[in-house]
Parts: sequence; C-alpha cells; structure tokens
Amino acid sequence: MNTKTSRCILTVVLFCGSLLAKTKAPVTTLRWQSGTPGCEFREAGQSNLYTFVTDEMVVALTVDSRELTQSQKRAGRVVGVLLSVEDKTSSPLLVKQSDASLEFVGHSQWRFGSWDADNLANHIQNQTDDLMHQTDKDLEKRPGKVEKNEDRLREQQKLVSEMVDFLSTQGLRDTTLDAAHPKISGWVFFPSRGKWVGSWKKREEFVFRIPVGGWMVEFPFILPPDNRPKLKERPD
Repeated sequence: MNTKTSRCILTVVLFCGSLLAKTKAPVTTLRWQSGTPGCEFREAGQSNLYTFVTDEMVVALTVDSRELTQSQKRAGRVVGVLLSVEDKTSSPLLVKQSDASLEFVGHSQWRFGSWDADNLANHIQNQTDDLMHQTDKDLEKRPGKVEKNEDRLREQQKLVSEMVDFLSTQGLRDTTLDAAHPKISGWVFFPSRGKWVGSWKKREEFVFRIPVGGWMVEFPFILPPDNRPKLKERPD
C-alpha cells in the first residue's frame, strides 16, 4: 500500500469517527396525557400535580394555578414549576435541568430554555444593582421623591433577597440519580418575556419538557387550569 492510499484511508476513518462521535442516540418522548396508564393528576389546594409513572422512574410536575399572576410579581418575572424525579432502578438516571424547556403554545409555540439557578440569581441581583444606580441618579434630579423611591427600593431588595436565597437552596440542578441517591426535587425557572411572548393572555397553554435518562418527558398544562382533566371513558 503506497503512502497516498494510506493517507486517504486514514482521512476516511477520521471523518467517519468524527460523524459517529457527533451522532446522538435517539430519544424517546414520553408525554403526559390524561387517562393514559401511568399518568395521574391530583389537586392539592392551589397546586396541580401531574405524575408520570413508568417501570424505570416516577416524574412529578407541580404547577401553582396562580402562576400567571405570581410570576409577574416575582423578582425577575420568571415562571416557576416544581419537579421531582425518582429512580426506580439501580441504573444511573441523569436529570438534565439545563436542557429543560417551556413552550408557550399560544405565542407561536415559542420555547424558553431553563435558567441555571446560579445564573438566574446573578441576573436578578444585577438588575437590582442597575435599578439602585438609576434611582440614585433620579434622586439627584428630584430630591423631593426620596421617600417614595426608597420605599420602592426596600421592597425590591426584599423580593430579591428572598428569591436569591430560595434559588440557592431550592433550585433544581443537573443530577444523576442512582441507588445511593434515588430521588431529587427542585424548582425550574423560565423567562416570561421574549421575541414572541409579550403580555399574558387570560389563559395560557404550556408544554414543559425535560430530558430524564434516555427519555424526553413532556407535561402539557394550562393556566389557569380546568377544574380537573377529563379522563377517557372506559370501554364497555
């Protein structure tokens, strides 16, 4: 075999190897659907709990029925959902909060990626610092509004402090579950404003998605929710 032929074969091998390295294994989508085996719904006060049970795991999503209004009062105006995942096997199960998304169905099906809890805390703190800086500049021009602006700042600082503390302890992060650590629970947050998402409608439809192991788990839900999802009728 001459040198030129050897180089061609080596190039082909390296190219094919590169393609194989970039090829991802197919992901199976598991979609929560009322009335489907393994899909459960329960109301608990103002919260709505959607549970998906398979042989390998239990995934539960809790959504506050008041989230549309609460998100706009929250520091950062973020939308939050509570997720818990339990590994029913001894095999490792990766929960990828970093790849979670929230689809706004009524806004051109726009999808927001999830906020990293630490990055969100920094973002909110930076917004507050900018607000304080701007307020100081405004007070120099309008000293008569000092008291009103100081009250607004104190309220903002309180909200930010509470949110940052909450994110540090309750925010969900990428985690691999196993026999020693079979369960995790935490909050996932998303932006509420974007290119195709402006003012809220009176009723909004969403789809929450998160990779768990080799599956993409989907939870469709509506805010404010129906009183209760309609279950499929049992055949006679």
